[in-house]
Amino acid sequence: MDDLSRAPAVPDVTREVPAIAQRLTLLRCLAAVATQGSTLRAAEAVFLSQPAVTRAVLELEKVCGVTLFERGARGMVATVAGARAAQQADLLFTHLAQGAAEAAAQVKTGRQRPAPPQRFAGAVTSASLKALVAVAAHGTEARAAQWLGISQPAVHRSLRALEHLVGVELLRRSARGTRLTDAGDALLRRAKLAFAAARAMESDIAAWRGEIRGRVVVGALPLSVTPFLPQAVHAVRSRHPEIQVTVVDGTYESLMRQLHHADVDAIVGALRPAPPDVRQELLFEDDLAVIARPGHPCLKRKLRLRDLLQWEWVVPLAGTPASAALRRAFASEGLEPPGDALQSNNAPFTRALLRDTDRLALTSHGQALEDERMGLFGRVPVALPGTTRPIGIAVRDTGAPSADLAAVLQALRDAAVPSRS
Repeated sequence: MDDLSRAPAVPDVTREVPAIAQRLTLLRCLAAVATQGSTLRAAEAVFLSQPAVTRAVLELEKVCGVTLFERGARGMVATVAGARAAQQADLLFTHLAQGAAEAAAQVKTGRQRPAPPQRFAGAVTSASLKALVAVAAHGTEARAAQWLGISQPAVHRSLRALEHLVGVELLRRSARGTRLTDAGDALLRRAKLAFAAARAMESDIAAWRGEIRGRVVVGALPLSVTPFLPQAVHAVRSRHPEIQVTVVDGTYESLMRQLHHADVDAIVGALRPAPPDVRQELLFEDDLAVIARPGHPCLKRKLRLRDLLQWEWVVPLAGTPASAALRRAFASEGLEPPGDALQSNNAPFTRALLRDTDRLALTSHGQALEDERMGLFGRVPVALPGTTRPIGIAVRDTGAPSADLAAVLQALRDAAVPSRS
């Protein structure tokens, strides 16, 4: 598959198992040495021998290709790269501990005995976490095993071990497949966030070696991101060809859920009030515009907003900022908005329908100008008062972004500059 792809809003399990996350013991030793300052004290914290911790740190440095600690007579001090890696490792294990706690909170008291969250984070294996993610994505142990490249009994054992360790029921099995319980869903989300921390670690380590690489998934909201998003993606791929960029479409609710589950890394489009764990950045403000096919009757004479009601429309989905803006525009002139018998947030569908009919639709002002320049659609010269929307970026609020995500975010900022003018 090409590195630059536009995909449907479906979680992609292939990005859920970064290689470094399969070395959880090494990461536990990394975090412990960074915190304790010596392999001796770290060994006590992770219940391993001092030689085992020493070997683990050396192996991780070899895998990463960078020095993670400076050694001295008084102990070990993390390098800049080591401190950043240890920070991501701490975040990874924090997510796993929180996942165990949140899974336990879904279970009625007395029915099961959940494990202490920190014990779970210190003992869970990557094989069990991979099996959970795979079976959630594929629906059966057999299909999960096929994707993982292992036997179905091996997947079953890993899942059973995971349930035994966390101490609650995570899965319900039936003839139709395997379904996660509420506790399983809670743990799955945190497992994905833990893997996101591991991906960020891999990207940062590569950056310390002088390589900007990784994979970034961007969620695109309708009527918001063209043409600056394609320009940004093209720019970042030109500068950093080792960064894979995937763009997925969806509603605000679906993309925000995917952001919280680490299925997307950033959402681009019209901003709304953000949850506490999401950080937003305003790029520019944009108005909505009405478009029609070339040669449409409304393009041949001077019209007012009320005149546009004589044609059928493709209107935005109810409850979206674009739908609210359309209603405000017509209400400002004492008018009822266009009927909502045909709603769509799918740009290709809407544009295909407009090309073959006399329907009208909304798009961003920037996209309308681009369409008009290329002769694809005409911009109806009727103002839409009150339709200005803030366009920006939303990301998980987990500190500094990884090197690959930072490159994509900067490309978005750069591409948005002409839109501000």
